[in-house]
Amino acid sequence: MCGLPVASGVAFDRETPIGQNCPMPDLTPLFFPASVAIVGASSNPQALVNRNYVRTLLDFGYKGRVYPVNPHLSEVMGITAYPSLLDVPEPVDYVVCGLPARLTPGLMEQCVAARARMVSLYSAGFGETAEPERLELERTIADIARRGGVRIVGPNCLGVHNPSAGVSFESDCRRDRGIVSFLSQSGGNARDLIRVGRQRGISYCKGISYGNAADLNEADFLQYFAADKDTGVIGAYIEGIKEPGRFLDALMQGTEAKPVIVLKGGRTPAGARAVNSHTGALAGEREVWDAICRQRKVLQVEDIEEMADIFLAFSYLDPPRGRRVGIIGIGGGSSVQAADDCERIGLTVPPLPSALREELKAFTPLTGVGLSNPIDTAADVYWDAESYARTVRLVAGFDGVDMVFVVIPVIYAVMRGTHVLGEQVEAIVRVAQECGKPLAMVLRTGGMVDAETAAAEMREHCIAARVPVFPGVRHAARAVHHLAWYYEKRSVE
Repeated sequence: MCGLPVASGVAFDRETPIGQNCPMPDLTPLFFPASVAIVGASSNPQALVNRNYVRTLLDFGYKGRVYPVNPHLSEVMGITAYPSLLDVPEPVDYVVCGLPARLTPGLMEQCVAARARMVSLYSAGFGETAEPERLELERTIADIARRGGVRIVGPNCLGVHNPSAGVSFESDCRRDRGIVSFLSQSGGNARDLIRVGRQRGISYCKGISYGNAADLNEADFLQYFAADKDTGVIGAYIEGIKEPGRFLDALMQGTEAKPVIVLKGGRTPAGARAVNSHTGALAGEREVWDAICRQRKVLQVEDIEEMADIFLAFSYLDPPRGRRVGIIGIGGGSSVQAADDCERIGLTVPPLPSALREELKAFTPLTGVGLSNPIDTAADVYWDAESYARTVRLVAGFDGVDMVFVVIPVIYAVMRGTHVLGEQVEAIVRVAQECGKPLAMVLRTGGMVDAETAAAEMREHCIAARVPVFPGVRHAARAVHHLAWYYEKRSVE
């Protein structure tokens, strides 16, 4: 192991020497529960606990047993309710706690007595407040659970997302199983990833929002996803690290098996202060973290959008042979910017050979165009779907490029009607399916409402055809750079 110091989390450190492997906990009851209890379920269907958990289980068609728990109700949303966990007719795999923080020690005692296996504490108001009595409350529930053999997710978290098992905290998601699994210390970021994924065509394998990590922490989930045969890509939003030794072991297991993309919260002084007030974690030194990521070949990102871009690239694109990109679009200024964006991020934009330019000239009016690379094609070609596709096909067939970006300025296309835009997209999709090289489409909307609406409709068509769509060339370049970097590193190991 690297032997680098890592700042640990507050309050619950269970330090493990670096390099000492620990057995992975059995998280099957968490990600594939046969039964779920929602403690604090309400008579109000719009209550957050009902909307996030009861309603989602019903919408997902969860096949296991659902047990709402509330001493004052006989049923919740048409499901029989029970006064306490002790009245539920079986030991429950997964308990979701929506009670106020002060009531959680009593609930944890019930979980132990009822032989529950996993508890996710949606409740907040614990160590993240930094108040001494709240820190002690978090210690108390962790101690009760540990003595009783119950595992805790949270507190201050949303819990499990596993669409293939019918379990989640967010119903606005894609239901098909993808290759990406994520762990997020932030519930909001976990929800953002799911919702952005819904719009971008990213289907998830599994996800976990784990909050303060009083018990199960980032090392446990990273290790689980590293070993999970259905997970092909791991994403992580991490604020603090509870067990540095175990984390480094898990990170090595993860990066040796599959791509690991990490967004680290608290890498600036202001961010570190925000982290401490969010989940009560200590963020650690930026230089140390960056050194660890370099050694472990972690793909670091700066925000959730960049993480989603990379998820999209790994989900839809084959490994590129190299970093040479051919760019086809319309507009001189935007073409210049596209070239800058690509080369600034680490891709190359090679000039096209004269023979290929002559082929393009055969059907491209030469007034106000550029036929090198990027190609700033003529409006007559652009507005004719087959001519535009022919341009893309010729560039994709050039052995001097490894990938292709096709830019469609939806901001102008909507003026001609969505049928014209649809014909363009359909023609490019056909090229993508036959060209044998990674091809990404860029739908440029300029933030205009009508263009965004049209782009959303076209995006769904591309998703169905397995063609990734990015909102700008910079997004596509950044994602493909990470894709290429990962496979370059793998090829030299």
